[in-house]
Amino acid sequence: MSLPGYETFQDHTGVDNAEGVLHWFEVAKTYGIEATLNVTVTKKNYHELFETISQGLIHGAHDILLNRFLPGGRGLAYKDELALNTEQVNGMLDIAEEVLAYANRYGNVGTEIPICAIKDVEKYKRIHIGYQCAAAKGFFVVDPSGKIRTCNHSPRVVGHIFEKPMISDADFWNMFATSDYTPESCKGCKLSRTCDCGCREVANMLHGNPKEKDTSIIE
Repeated sequence: MSLPGYETFQDHTGVDNAEGVLHWFEVAKTYGIEATLNVTVTKKNYHELFETISQGLIHGAHDILLNRFLPGGRGLAYKDELALNTEQVNGMLDIAEEVLAYANRYGNVGTEIPICAIKDVEKYKRIHIGYQCAAAKGFFVVDPSGKIRTCNHSPRVVGHIFEKPMISDADFWNMFATSDYTPESCKGCKLSRTCDCGCREVANMLHGNPKEKDTSIIE
């Protein structure tokens, strides 16, 4: 369940219902259901991230799923207002690690981050950070109408579950399936075998090409 800020919940969702989300964490805990707290971190809620994660865990969340804001859809118009810079991405990880250590809990970062953007990758023991994209490899997305996308963040339709072949946009699908999307500026990097250089779909939406730089990591 998502809690995009406590004080800033209404700013992000349009409704004032942070307490309602916390209520359902309490209900889930009562029934022995392990519920995950999902927090999308933006410039607007960054200042209260420690409190937001703490509130979710106190009210019964079992673990956390942390995401930096990724431009897409209507969010593209608010990129400058919401997207974290590199310093804030590192701060986001530090805050999550601190809260999870206090609570003796664990969590994951939902979308890959370039390794080179993280100051000290070895310091995080509680929050697990992914560096490689699983789209069209570990999972793919089918929307309610049956259209297939490489991932839940992608607006690009690559096929349909009731058509043959299911994947009609094979070139785009295979680019993700084979991880053939390394930006030119990252080729030759010694980390390229374990890092996908950030979110390839963000690069695609911002630049029209998954092989461009993930500029949601802003200096």
